[in-house]
Amino acid sequence: MSYSSRLLKILILVLVGSYFAYTLFWLAKSLPLIVEISLSRGIYEPATGLRFVDSYSTSAAYLMEYSGLVGLILRVIGASYALLVAIQFLRTNASLLTFKGKISKALFFEGCYYLSLIPAIYFLLGYSALPMVSNFLLSAAILTQILLISLFALALSRKLKQYNLGTYSPALLRMIGLAVMSYVVAQWIIYMLKWSEMTAVDPYLFSAFSIRILGLLNTLIVQSLAVVFAVVGLLRLVRKNGAEKALKWWGLSLVFLSLHITLYVVYVIGVGIPRFIPFGELWIVPLFAVGVYLLLKKPEATHAP
Repeated sequence: MSYSSRLLKILILVLVGSYFAYTLFWLAKSLPLIVEISLSRGIYEPATGLRFVDSYSTSAAYLMEYSGLVGLILRVIGASYALLVAIQFLRTNASLLTFKGKISKALFFEGCYYLSLIPAIYFLLGYSALPMVSNFLLSAAILTQILLISLFALALSRKLKQYNLGTYSPALLRMIGLAVMSYVVAQWIIYMLKWSEMTAVDPYLFSAFSIRILGLLNTLIVQSLAVVFAVVGLLRLVRKNGAEKALKWWGLSLVFLSLHITLYVVYVIGVGIPRFIPFGELWIVPLFAVGVYLLLKKPEATHAP
């Protein structure tokens, strides 16, 4: 095994390990809340508050919480499959696609996780006490995750399951490219919707004299560049013999995607709200090293796994 190949496998293991730890953190964080509200039925009120209190509103709140817990459990299961693949990939000289079955399952459970957020949309639009504009924009953010992350993850899972080892599949490569691009685009839309929600609630929040403008600029500039590079990577991929150049552009996209999350962490600490740090997809941070690897790898030695 060459040094370059082993380095890539180590980077993948670090990335997947970060993803597994992140999913496990949220499951561990959510379990005490579920236990508490299960033992205190009738007095539970969600963080958003309730527009009115009756059996329908409280049932919607409980449905949201329990569905979210199921989704987190499914996500941890998917992350476990991904971690197992990363460990096996490091220990062997086999192609990554040799483990297509487990990768397919990891993507399937990740896609199911976002589908578990559907009851949250129902709750926000029907029973949340937040301003209507907030409920609408937050619901749009969840719907974006479902349409651009969940559906593409499930589609890629199915495509991998059908793939015959040892064959060249342009359709699989295009699906991978679409899934990568849709994820990056989804992250950009989600953050823009969240910034829009905050601006709608407080129009002066992002004035020129507010430090919070830096958080908005991080998304407008850094995350936007990640989207541009991901789109260019997909366009390169659809061209004949364009896979090598596509990996370079995706490497750039991953670098900026990771940089956006890193700057987000710095930002929330700077404005004194560190409790919001976990709400960023922190597992993305190690993607920086993977992106740099793709950028520096010699084209003639870089192949899709």
